Parts: sequence; C-alpha cells; structure tokens
Amino acid sequence: MSALTKEEIKKIADLGRLSLTQEEVEKYSNDLTAILDYVEQLSELDTTGVEPMVAAVTHIKQRREDKAVNSGVQEKMLANAPEKEETAIKVPKMN
Repeated sequence: MSALTKEEIKKIADLGRLSLTQEEVEKYSNDLTAILDYVEQLSELDTTGVEPMVAAVTHIKQRREDKAVNSGVQEKMLANAPEKEETAIKVPKMN
C-alpha cells in the first residue's frame, strides 16, 4: 500500500475532531501506513477451515450469588462509638 497522504491524515483527524500539528501529521502518516500495510498482509493469509472467533476468552468467569449478608460491620462500628442511639451514632448538634 502506498503511504497515506497528508490530506488523508488531516481528513481522518478532522473526522475524529482532532487538531494535529504538522509534525503529528508526518508521524501519523508513517504510523497509519505501517498499520494498514500489516492489515493488508493479514488479509493475504489462507483462513480456510479456521473457525470464526467471537471472543478471545473462551471461559466464563464464575460469579458468586448476589445476596445481602450481615457482615457485622455495623455492630463493630457502633461498639466504638462514644454515644449511640439504636443503630446510629449520636453526635453533638451543630449550630
């Protein structure tokens, strides 16, 4: 593939709402051309008999059941409170 022109890079940047300096246009022209060349090489591979892949990870992570549990945190917190009222920490009134 031939190198992307500066105009093509500017158009791509404009579509992505990016403002590029002249140096960035030069750099991305080379970088994007290299990426497109690599993709072109991949398209030349014979994939006959290769099953399409939906995801790179084939196993599903096991998840625990989502249920409420009493972890005892509230009791521990209230045990350290200087004053408490039922299930709340009692604090001085603010003016």
